Amino acid sequence: MSVIVLDPGDSANISIQWQNLGVGTVTSVAYTPISGVTITPQSVISNVSTVRISGLKNGLTYQLEAAATLNTGEVLNRNIPLRGFNG
Repeated sequence: MSVIVLDPGDSANISIQWQNLGVGTVTSVAYTPISGVTITPQSVISNVSTVRISGLKNGLTYQLEAAATLNTGEVLNRNIPLRGFNG
């Protein structure tokens, strides 16, 4: 998996594509809080969830943990690495 690099001063939307769901569709996504980082859910449309991230510190790496609930009741988990870089 790739690391998403954000400038510490940025406030950026990140989209997560939930694939290989079989017959299920994503109904909601919960994000685990990260100390010092602002995580604001934006939308869930057609199995793509979007979240706004801000407050990363230069040189630090974070794990954005997302849990998607499907209409079938299943829960899928994803870990997305984020890195603050002022370059």
